[in-house]
Amino acid sequence: MKLLSYIFTLELLWCVLGPGIGIGVYFLTYWNWNTLPSGVNLADENTTTDGRFVAERALYDLGALTSRGPRVAGSETNERFAVDWLYGAIETVARQALPEYEVTYEVQRVSGSYFLDYDDYPITSYYRNVQNLVVSIKRRDSFSGKYLLLNAHFDSAVTSPGAGDDGTMVVVMLELMRQLTQHARSPLQHGLLFLFNGCEENTMQGAHGFVRAHPLAQSVAAFINLDVAANAGREIMFQSGPNYPFLMAYYRDYVQRPYANTLGEEVFQMGLVPSFTDYETLSKQGGWPGLDFALSSYGYLYHTALDARETISAGTLQHIGDNLLGLVRALGSADELGNIQEHREGTAVFFDFMHLFLVYYTETTAMIVNIVLGVLSLALIVGTLFMIMRKDGAVGSNILFEAGMTLIVQTLSIVLGAGLSVLVAVIFDACGRSMSWFSSTWLLFGLYFVPCIGGLTLGPFLYVHFRKIPFLHDQGRVILFLHAQHCIYAVLLITLSIGGIRSAFVLLFPIIFYCSTTIVNMIIQFRLRVWIYVHLVGQLVPVIYFCSLAVTLFAVFVPMTGRSDNRSNPDLQMALFASLVTLLLVGLLTPFIVLFRRKVYVFCTILLLFLVTAIVAATPEGFPFRERTSPQRYYIFHHQRNFYWPNGTLRDSGAIYYLHPQDRHTPELLQSEVPEWSAAQLLGDECEKELYCGIPFYINRYHRQSGSSYWLPAMEPPIFPERVSFEFVSREVPAPGRVRMYFRVQGPSHMSLYVSPLAGRSLVGWSFSERIPPSGKRWNGQDVYFVNFFSGSMELTPFTFYIEIEHAAAGTAQSSDSHFYLSVVAQYMHHDSVYRAREFQTLLDKMPKYAHTVAYPGYLESWIF
Repeated sequence: MKLLSYIFTLELLWCVLGPGIGIGVYFLTYWNWNTLPSGVNLADENTTTDGRFVAERALYDLGALTSRGPRVAGSETNERFAVDWLYGAIETVARQALPEYEVTYEVQRVSGSYFLDYDDYPITSYYRNVQNLVVSIKRRDSFSGKYLLLNAHFDSAVTSPGAGDDGTMVVVMLELMRQLTQHARSPLQHGLLFLFNGCEENTMQGAHGFVRAHPLAQSVAAFINLDVAANAGREIMFQSGPNYPFLMAYYRDYVQRPYANTLGEEVFQMGLVPSFTDYETLSKQGGWPGLDFALSSYGYLYHTALDARETISAGTLQHIGDNLLGLVRALGSADELGNIQEHREGTAVFFDFMHLFLVYYTETTAMIVNIVLGVLSLALIVGTLFMIMRKDGAVGSNILFEAGMTLIVQTLSIVLGAGLSVLVAVIFDACGRSMSWFSSTWLLFGLYFVPCIGGLTLGPFLYVHFRKIPFLHDQGRVILFLHAQHCIYAVLLITLSIGGIRSAFVLLFPIIFYCSTTIVNMIIQFRLRVWIYVHLVGQLVPVIYFCSLAVTLFAVFVPMTGRSDNRSNPDLQMALFASLVTLLLVGLLTPFIVLFRRKVYVFCTILLLFLVTAIVAATPEGFPFRERTSPQRYYIFHHQRNFYWPNGTLRDSGAIYYLHPQDRHTPELLQSEVPEWSAAQLLGDECEKELYCGIPFYINRYHRQSGSSYWLPAMEPPIFPERVSFEFVSREVPAPGRVRMYFRVQGPSHMSLYVSPLAGRSLVGWSFSERIPPSGKRWNGQDVYFVNFFSGSMELTPFTFYIEIEHAAAGTAQSSDSHFYLSVVAQYMHHDSVYRAREFQTLLDKMPKYAHTVAYPGYLESWIF
């Protein structure tokens, strides 16, 4: 009995209850996050007179839109079927509209160009005959002359049916149009523009065409962009404004189930998310304020052939529709849209709590609140120290010294906890077990949260164990550790606020509730044991919020690690995320280790949790990929490359298979499954010998991964549905030291050009823009300019363009001189698989079942003129 009473103690109970309560709270927040409304059926539509979003009809529309498979811009499915189907659906909505609404619609066919200033790899985007469908809705008796624009794109990524991206938002817009025009409860003061744009996946050209060429674009006051990077869950509003916080006030007041976060906005704008949306184009090119919505959680199927109608639930559509219907009705009558410039007030801080309500305030208010709370936090810490001196009769210098030492130990404990998590990430990567959590995300808890918790508890334990002091009891020492953690939060809050980081709001949760409980405990003079329960009650709301934040963070970022590259260790990213969330979750709980009599139980529990998880991660459960739910992505292209001397003779030619890496396990897993890829080579010397490695990159930023990309020689050349026709037309000398050359090109819908002037020469003019953009990443000391050239509407007519080069020393240009490299690239990304060579198809047939492969032929010819 003595042995049993020794083993089964209060400490053991807490070692069981602690993790159990934490996991229970986490699953409660996960359930809340994953709970969606039931979809409204067509049979229930007439039960209300105010007009409700009908998810069943939207699902039917989605099935029709995706019935022909991928809708890649330039393909027959996108340019004809999708345009015709959408036109018919819009026509039906217009015919059924109430007489007080004027509904007009058209197919916009537009050409243009613009510059995308991306770091290292800027893009000149040139397009011809892009198709958009534009719908105008306004009340006949009350129209201010201003419009609220709603935008979604109907084209899809290569191989993808695009049910999620962005078919979901397209059918949501169609149903919104129905509800807004068929019910009188829409006293719109402003007009509504619905832009169904036909080219987003190819550098957002559809949105740009509307902004620059459509006459109604001049009347747009604000916009709502709707996009998707996932297939389930709820939509997040992750970008707003900029500088028009009233939009967030409307979101707060009229959205039924808010899901919005400043942290998401800043993370996206920092470039940590490998995606772009039309929000950027509409905001920068149009100069309009707006809101950016997207499905973003569990994006394993994003841009894959598995992004099918069956993956979209009625609950997801109902959630989006309910939220947007109320918001659009409100903004459609918002006085602020009448004179938008009067409401420019700076950026906003916003976040929801458990999707129940939204908190929003301006950045100026955030600065004031954060500084005041930071100073109050420090003042409470000082006040508590004086209370300890008075109550326990301790010498002030001793208490201050002990407080300082405690702050140092707590800081080192944070470093230790993060360091242990990072160490695990490095070890697992070195053992070839990185991304074990990719499909089994629960492994993240044991692999990275638990080591961090171990580090946070080890510091206070060791310090109190080895440094005994007579003037302060253990509960007093716990208070000092809690104050040290609170001090770290407060200093971080003040520092981040001064640095303009709006995401500092996350620190308000521990700070506000710790300040509140500290004030209560000061009133009761930190009565022994009682103050502990006051403190624990105060931690409930922060723990719930940070569990909810953890659900969002990992649901969004875990799938993204499967579509990044193979150079960085994604486990490091997860380890750092886990360390940050752990600090916020338990930073004000781990110091209680000091009060445990048998601390060995705590550390044994931590060790046991880690070891069990690590063992499971080494089993098949820890294999990252699953066939239908979380596939491994591969980009494999069959390229024909032709290189020419300045005199026009062929200097090199051949076909290759090019493997573009997408995750940490490329190419090791592929080489273990498909023996042919064991002979693959890095591009290596090719990148020094040929312009941008002589690879027909679809987008120039793919060159960023050229050092970790692989290729195989191909025995058979690719099969091309339509050949590329490229010819030199004529040469002019418009001024001394300048040469202008004209060319004609014809090929598939997706083409691109790389222009690289030789040393001592510069590009001063071309057909693709009025001004010459900055160079991208230089090659062998030469500037490199990239043009993304797209032809829509199935019209692949020849295109004549010129390139004008200037020599550094005026008057030295000779007609026989070489002036620049010119690479012409063609991508055959939406053609039938019958255009795959037999050898290429055989190679693809050997791909593992858990792999999703984007595969198509490409062509490059490189000239020196």
